[in-house]
Amino acid sequence: MVDFITEISRQPEPLAALQGLMATNGLELAFQPKFRCLDGAIAGIEVLARWPGARYTWQQPEYFVRLAEQQSLSPTLDLQVLTKTQETLHALPARLRNALGPVSVNVSAHSIMDEEFMTDIKRLFTPTKTSNIHFELTETASLFCLKRACEIFTTLSRLGISLSIDDFLQGYNTPEVLDALPAKEIKIDRKDIARMHERAGFRRVAAMITIAKQKRLRITAEGIENEGQWSLLKSMGCDFCQGFWLSPPLTVDELSALSESMTLHHPKY
Repeated sequence: MVDFITEISRQPEPLAALQGLMATNGLELAFQPKFRCLDGAIAGIEVLARWPGARYTWQQPEYFVRLAEQQSLSPTLDLQVLTKTQETLHALPARLRNALGPVSVNVSAHSIMDEEFMTDIKRLFTPTKTSNIHFELTETASLFCLKRACEIFTTLSRLGISLSIDDFLQGYNTPEVLDALPAKEIKIDRKDIARMHERAGFRRVAAMITIAKQKRLRITAEGIENEGQWSLLKSMGCDFCQGFWLSPPLTVDELSALSESMTLHHPKY
């Protein structure tokens, strides 16, 4: 992936298209529910950036988000997603917002360490306007000063913003990062979940869950594709799960309809 991103970053078309899309605030949002392992209830949502009408590989989020990081556009992209998230959530009835639970948004290390981005965040979020937001620290960029990053996340916590370590043990999201920062949650990457049927893969996921339990952190597993994975993670003490088997990313209208239609227990369980 890195080689591909390096190559497309040299091409004017993808970069110019991304800059144009951001200039018009044209990114769309999708919402993927998180489900509580204990009873299958919706217990949060993850907000995902989407390129409207995407036709090319480089318009998929795993590529254009990396391109934004390489071109120093992450602070602008992340701020646009967060602003649009706030606007979307506050347009929903309060009862529905409360039913959906915490809202997780991916944020790059490049953004966190950017002073202008942090100034904008303090304007956007206040203790009375935060709406139970989690910042998921992505694994694709380095926090070049963990001490400073800890200070920043401590400040964010005063605004009601919690830290989640996305894709733990992938990329830059190492145990050292977890030890240094005031995280409340770790997320287990879909690649690790896909290898749980292998002995080494099972041990790796079990080790992550053990680390989280020792630190009294919440655990969310991503990429759940079948009932076997769900049942195994539930037996291992995982707190929350998300993935296409549970629910694909939804529009805000689809999310509202799902929340309205669900009883305490999800029909799959």
